[in-house]
Amino acid sequence: MSLCLIGNHGVDQLEQWVKSKFTDIANKEVVLPDLCSPEPFPLEYRGRLIRQVPIKEKDSMTITFVLPSYELELKSKPLNYFSHLFGHEGENSLLSYLISEGLALDLNSYPSHKLRGFSTLSVHLSLTKKGLENYERVIEAFF
Repeated sequence: MSLCLIGNHGVDQLEQWVKSKFTDIANKEVVLPDLCSPEPFPLEYRGRLIRQVPIKEKDSMTITFVLPSYELELKSKPLNYFSHLFGHEGENSLLSYLISEGLALDLNSYPSHKLRGFSTLSVHLSLTKKGLENYERVIEAFF
């Protein structure tokens, strides 16, 4: 467990408050489980199309890549770089092409490091009815 405390008071006062509130918390020497063993997304489960029936009247597609953990790459942030490239909305971008073809309305790209041991990069597309009917064209354009 970690704690970060920010305040307008002096360091001595902040330290006193932390000690008074957190000293009694016992260290239980918990060993975190290895979430990558067995592999969280085995090869036989990758490259699959999973269809879901939405509750709301919204057609969308998410393409997710399971990657090694990049959580600690704080200086280079490689997944943020790729997310920016996929999420670009300007001229000659993936989104501008999909909109011009009447296949998509919106695109969001985001990295995730929710579980220790691996990261994901997801690209979420809001599709038109035409885009949903021609989802293979959307996937082809993406790749």
